[in-house]
Amino acid sequence: MYLELEKERNASAMAANEAMGMIARLQEEKTAVLMEARQFQRVVEQKLMHDQEAIEGLREVIARIEEEKRELEEENEFYRSIEVTPCADRGEHTCSKHAVAYRTFLFC
Repeated sequence: MYLELEKERNASAMAANEAMGMIARLQEEKTAVLMEARQFQRVVEQKLMHDQEAIEGLREVIARIEEEKRELEEENEFYRSIEVTPCADRGEHTCSKHAVAYRTFLFC
């Protein structure tokens, strides 16, 4: 009977050792996975920051282009509003609006 009890104790001890070994391996794997996840999170955060900076830069470019477009549209509208009429006495064209300031641009 003592021999059977000793066998049971040994079997229990081996099972406990195997369980402890498995627990240690799982903890090591968990630690490795957590470290990998943290590294991945850092990479993702860095990429996110880079992408946000790129988006902001593109927004600034778009804003500059829109401002330039607006200015060109205003300039275009200004030039469309200028009437060029022939000058009967000299055979030249004169501008009825803003002629002095923009004479070089309008070839009047």
